[in-house]
Amino acid sequence: MAKQVSQNSLRALALAPMAGFRTKIVTVPEWENSTVKLREPSAQAWLEWQQVLNPKQGEDKPEELTAAERALRNKSADVVLFIDVLLEEDGSQVFTEEDKAQVEQFYGPVHARLLKQALELTTTAADVEKP
Repeated sequence: MAKQVSQNSLRALALAPMAGFRTKIVTVPEWENSTVKLREPSAQAWLEWQQVLNPKQGEDKPEELTAAERALRNKSADVVLFIDVLLEEDGSQVFTEEDKAQVEQFYGPVHARLLKQALELTTTAADVEKP
């Protein structure tokens, strides 16, 4: 039987900042066994990620990049998502947009693994279609 929720509390639940996100708590051995909260990326982060990957979107001719330029662009895009998904245990952001250059400088395998775990929280089309 479904639990009855008052309209005011339903409104509060629906408008809570983290209400729409799946999250998970993770221990990071490489960071002195620190515990962090990961959430699935926000719509805004996905838009910024897309903008980093395709800065000249809509132009007829795609931009020609070297392998090194592509790798740096991809890392920069991943940093946008990483900043969005990494949270303190209380749900507050660890980094802000102003930290992007510094995070990018030190972004490595542990950061990529944490981002991968956060991305796995996202609902796939196959999950949505399951009865």
